[in-house]
Amino acid sequence: MDMRERRVGRVSPAGVWVAHGFSRGERELVRRSCPPPLKRWATLAGLMVLALTGCEPANEAHEKQVIVLGFDGLDPVLCDAMLAAGELPNLAKLAQRGSYTRLGTSTPPQSPVAWSNLITGTDSGHHGVFDFVHRDPETAVPFSSAATHDPPDPLPIVGNDWDSVSMFGYQFPFRATRMKTNRHARAFWEYLTESGVPAHVFRMPANYPPTESGGSHFCCLSDMGTVDLVNSQGTFSYYTEDPDERYMPLPAAGGKVHALFVNDHRAVGKFVGPVNDFKVTSEKRSRGGKSKYSEVPFVIHRDPSNSVVSISYGGQDVILNEGEWSDWYGVEFEMIPHALALKGICRFYLKEVHPHLKLYVSPFNFDPREESWEIDQPSDWSVRVSDKVGRYYTQGLPEDTKALSNKVLSRDEFLQQAELIYQERLKLLDFALDHYHGGLLFFYFGSSDQIGHTFWGVRDADHPAINDEERVKYKRVMEDVYVRLDAVVGQVAEQYPDATLMVMSDHGFGSYRRRFNMNTWLRDNGYAAMKSEYQPSAPFNFDFAETRVYALGINAMYVNVKGRETAGIVPPADKRALMDQVTEKLKAYRDPETGARVVRDVYQCDRIFSGPLVEVGPDMIVGYDTGYQGGGSLGEFPEKVIEDNTDAWCGDHCVAPELVPGVLFSSRRVGVIDPTLLDIAPTLMNAFGVAPPEQMKGRDLFATSLADGR
Repeated sequence: MDMRERRVGRVSPAGVWVAHGFSRGERELVRRSCPPPLKRWATLAGLMVLALTGCEPANEAHEKQVIVLGFDGLDPVLCDAMLAAGELPNLAKLAQRGSYTRLGTSTPPQSPVAWSNLITGTDSGHHGVFDFVHRDPETAVPFSSAATHDPPDPLPIVGNDWDSVSMFGYQFPFRATRMKTNRHARAFWEYLTESGVPAHVFRMPANYPPTESGGSHFCCLSDMGTVDLVNSQGTFSYYTEDPDERYMPLPAAGGKVHALFVNDHRAVGKFVGPVNDFKVTSEKRSRGGKSKYSEVPFVIHRDPSNSVVSISYGGQDVILNEGEWSDWYGVEFEMIPHALALKGICRFYLKEVHPHLKLYVSPFNFDPREESWEIDQPSDWSVRVSDKVGRYYTQGLPEDTKALSNKVLSRDEFLQQAELIYQERLKLLDFALDHYHGGLLFFYFGSSDQIGHTFWGVRDADHPAINDEERVKYKRVMEDVYVRLDAVVGQVAEQYPDATLMVMSDHGFGSYRRRFNMNTWLRDNGYAAMKSEYQPSAPFNFDFAETRVYALGINAMYVNVKGRETAGIVPPADKRALMDQVTEKLKAYRDPETGARVVRDVYQCDRIFSGPLVEVGPDMIVGYDTGYQGGGSLGEFPEKVIEDNTDAWCGDHCVAPELVPGVLFSSRRVGVIDPTLLDIAPTLMNAFGVAPPEQMKGRDLFATSLADGR
């Protein structure tokens, strides 16, 4: 097992990761300049006076060129129809030149699992990613499968008792926490670069923090899983003067509403940033409560007769017309006065000026022009990229689906934002192609997935979240996305005609009509119990003394095993029979309104996975049937077992894997029947003459003997 760790200059005395810190260049300079044993425990005060350092990786050429385009969620059924209609000419040329086939996905077909399969060439039993959400069996606490942080090493002599020193109302940390990816197996490009093959990896999902790679030239930008400045997967802000909206609760997570009060066409407010764990407050001293959020005050001036406003903050003035998206603007959250500020970026969208002022503010992204963030390799790569292409969304999966689900952004406004993101990605692609000199190039587009989640239901005549007007207005949205991605294929093929070119997706797509609330079903069937003092909507709401099986995440189920879980009650000897019983009942369950099958299959993990991490994952993975998906992913108990999905998130792929294969187009003939994601890594390694490690069980898609014998 290879645990990939990152040490970052960010400290949260409360144990919650907060994005305050310094560049890796600064930390390395401190490490080099401090004598042992103080190298590992440089103080924050020492960091403040040090300058940035950076390195310029060599641009190494390589005689072989292999380019992989990752189009998240590109669906084979829609591809087939558009190919037949002549709407994807560049993909058609690629298929005629080499191959086009379906690509088997992961179990479950969730993006972090699927991309981890591709990255490592192994399944969840080796890389340890099973779902978006995992749980700690010892503490019964859920956590993100992407990345977590480790406690820092103990200080010499004094041990763990001294984490920081308090002076002048602020805490100065002695030690840095470790941020680590929860993917345990090594990435295939690590083997390539160690063997002298350059690797350029742009916006790879499920790779946050980005893994280092020794040997030959390597550069990488992270994507899905990369948090925003407040350590979330994207938290927008909505400032509204409308009295009906000022205090509205948001039914879906991912954003916060702030009330605006306009007097004489002037409104004041504050941008709310990360918790300031440097500041010591009286509340923190006396009650152990959370420290104060960092804030940036702003003033909005509204034109009394025109639909235009100015937003003033931090010495900047942003002029916006109604219905206009701004460019990127910097925002600095002061942590220690005149000494330390967190530098992020955001975009503004002015929804309305009269009669009610309404302003959307994007999640605060890491500023790619700053070297302080763990979003790239080497440590100055994002700075070098942004110097050429400008600022860009650093947050993973930046299309704000939560703002759409919360009706803060309309469908048209969401598509406007998606267009901004797509144009940024095209600029990044131009940069990647211009700086590629051979070896491996991987480039990722996520728009096909995020727009798929929010517009796939338009293709379903009976979807409860889509009305007739929307079906007509947006009927070509998905096709338009595919046409534009086809143009990307043409651009790459024209610029590098002799390269081996692969176009792949991690999974396909389907309509998401009905939500199956697994924990409610488990409760009603006597397998799970809810705490009596909690509300059904509360997360992780299990009474483990009465719970034998519980669901957490989108597809995962756990048996409350005695001796493994904190309050386990199921004897290990009874586990298999219990899983078989639950499997049989779920497969027999029918939707009471439609009579349709809800669960296509239930996969027992120790029977489908191999490797050292099988035991730390879920016991069962649910493969839903077409049109269904699991609800209550954080342990809630909704009132109904099954209900219509009326959310804007109307398409999905977290079903039985055989229902949503991805696609594989290749300029070379694929000689393997039924290829899967596990075949990609060994194929890429063999293309450069690098032997895959033993744990990679996939096949070489281009092996001559296989192709000739097909």
